[in-house]
Amino acid sequence: MAVLSQINHCEDGEDTGNCFKVLTENEMNLLVNNRTEIQFNKGETIIKQGTKSTDILYLKSGLVKVSLNSGESNLILSIKTKNHFIGLENIYGYDYHAYTVVAIEDSVICFIDTSAVRQLIKQNNNFNAELYRILTNNNLLTYNRFFSLTQKQLHGRFADVLLCLSNKIFNSKKFDLPLSRKDLAALTGMAPESVIRIIKDFKTDKIIATKGKNIEILNEPLLRKISNVG
Repeated sequence: MAVLSQINHCEDGEDTGNCFKVLTENEMNLLVNNRTEIQFNKGETIIKQGTKSTDILYLKSGLVKVSLNSGESNLILSIKTKNHFIGLENIYGYDYHAYTVVAIEDSVICFIDTSAVRQLIKQNNNFNAELYRILTNNNLLTYNRFFSLTQKQLHGRFADVLLCLSNKIFNSKKFDLPLSRKDLAALTGMAPESVIRIIKDFKTDKIIATKGKNIEILNEPLLRKISNVG
């Protein structure tokens, strides 16, 4: 349990852009010559689940949500911050996007041709190892998310998300929440009504304070205790 609590619940564990440092100048030029940079406005769909994949995405700036959709059901798998890859699994043979990605802030995305990335993997073992490391971290995130969603009570799940937003995304105890109540429900695997009730409980217990979209964490030790107890 102590190990699980050290892994983020809503984004990758570390900046993944460090993998570029192992590339030579010529290899970097290959990437640059095979990329397209596109700006997306808040709320725009970047990729849609089930569509054919031809590129690996790199989030240059902004914030996006990665979600699985089935009919009316929606589960947010993670929140991605700048300097993170999206769709790395497509490098190794999966030709379709397994999830939907939507901008929750204005974002800039680099679309890198998959064939160029595969070429670099073949010729640069260090780059290949770095990408495997990133995929491993993503797997750890998935395991921890699965544990939180299936083994923790509603208050514990919501505490996990607040701690991640505060400590890993905004690096502040006070931040403007970029997610709607519906998104928070999809991120924590609960109904929107439950999210509203838990926010009210946390405010009553003076764990958080809210004003519009702004949230301030007032009692982080207690929030951590709720997360750990589950």
